[in-house]
Amino acid sequence: MNKYMLSENFIAGDSDGKRLYQIIALKSFSDIEKGEVGGYVEDLRNLSQYGNCWIYDNAKVFDDAKVSENAVIAGDAKVSGKARVYDDAIVSDNAEISNNVIVSGKASIYDNAKLSDYARVCDNVLVFDKAVVGGNVILSGNAKIYGYVRISGNVHVCDEAVVCDTAVIYDNVIVSHRGKVCGNAELCNNRNICDSEVVSGDEENVSA
Repeated sequence: MNKYMLSENFIAGDSDGKRLYQIIALKSFSDIEKGEVGGYVEDLRNLSQYGNCWIYDNAKVFDDAKVSENAVIAGDAKVSGKARVYDDAIVSDNAEISNNVIVSGKASIYDNAKLSDYARVCDNVLVFDKAVVGGNVILSGNAKIYGYVRISGNVHVCDEAVVCDTAVIYDNVIVSHRGKVCGNAELCNNRNICDSEVVSGDEENVSA
């Protein structure tokens, strides 16, 4: 038995005027009661009928994007393009996930964060505030990305690393272990920040 259906209620999805239909639960599961309405999808392909995944509030999933397993999309979040959100991942508030982004594990994307291109986010990563992530970036482990950060290119942030404030990272950079990039730092060109190294706006490396 399917766990949800499309209602007759719809809204305009984006500038091209496609219709997004509000979903209705056909049975009770997780914290969802039978008959409860959720967010919006363009088509049944956007939300799996299996697992406890759900779209709450005014959140929208459209194009060829798909939410599956136990993932949650909530608030006014938008998931579009060919993005995939699965496992126990959460996308909420005003966060936007687009293009070919994959969010998995127990990762949480919230506030006004935006992920695009081929970014991969997994494990226990947190991306929030107004962080913008794109390119072929990989975020893994317990990394935290927040503030007005901009990350693109072939960057990998992992382990317990933190990127925050107005830092900008691009090209081929690795931030790992307990490394921290903060302030108005700008990193590129094969930099490797590791151990307890801290890089701030003046490019000075100090002990964490």
